[in-house]
Amino acid sequence: MRRHLFLFGLFFLLVFFLSLSHGAVPVDLFHPDELSRRILLEVRLPRVLLAALSGASLSLAGLYFQYVMQNPLADSFTTGASASAALGAVLALLFFGETWVLPSALFLAFLGLVAVLRIASLRGRLLPVTMLLAGIVVNTFASASISLLKFLAQESVASLVFWLMGGFQNATYLRCAGLAAILFGACFYGLYRAPALDLTAFDDETARASGVPLYRLRRELLFLGALLTAVTVSFSGIIGFVGLIVPHLLRLAGFLRAEMLLPLSLLFGASFLVLADLLSRVLLSQGQELPVGVLTSALGGLFFLYLLVKRRRELYELV
Repeated sequence: MRRHLFLFGLFFLLVFFLSLSHGAVPVDLFHPDELSRRILLEVRLPRVLLAALSGASLSLAGLYFQYVMQNPLADSFTTGASASAALGAVLALLFFGETWVLPSALFLAFLGLVAVLRIASLRGRLLPVTMLLAGIVVNTFASASISLLKFLAQESVASLVFWLMGGFQNATYLRCAGLAAILFGACFYGLYRAPALDLTAFDDETARASGVPLYRLRRELLFLGALLTAVTVSFSGIIGFVGLIVPHLLRLAGFLRAEMLLPLSLLFGASFLVLADLLSRVLLSQGQELPVGVLTSALGGLFFLYLLVKRRRELYELV
């Protein structure tokens, strides 16, 4: 376990410092001049930190959603959590101001979560398959509402579209600190509940026979997943499929136990999104940026297609 954590941590550090030094303006990390120092401390460092924390948060949220729904296709994007939070953020940007983005995103994310829970609950039990379908319904409704708001807000549509595509241009140290605190609490809870999470990977009867309070555990995981998603979306826009790709790749690599899967998801998710942000800054010429959400959605779409085509029999058995 320690060897894997060391290797993933080393990979994260390499990607982190590579992202700090590269971009529209290359920065010498060892002998920076005054301009490079200002770029590094005021722009580049908070941006890379927010990218790392966002990647870790979305990976952990996706992992929690997959435990709840017992389905590898579940993440904050496919369950509607991202779209619900984005709808709240868009409403705040259009009608209330940027100060209300985070509260509005949290409120709509939890409202969507309540809707999913009500639809998927039957006689005190949560039905994982119904929950996934309910999440798709919520995602469709929220996406349609966002499209309507973009149509009505003709003057602000360009800025809204760019924000919805995802990015870390508005990173600040305060946002990084807030997201880090929430991420730490959510990760601590997951590690504390690791044995119960491992039991939920089997079936409901086995988990209940072992004394796992499934209904309460799933509600708590859904709450934490929605919280991580809402805060990340309010800071960075919609960045899809990170929570789908990262945990699934780790499972394919043989990391199945929760006590190992959780910290590796944080490290790999942080590395993945920092690398995606770096590519978004260097792929286009003349200092132009490609929204990072475009890259992750393209990769996630291809990975989603792989799951459907190559593993359709296994996925059919899951549902």
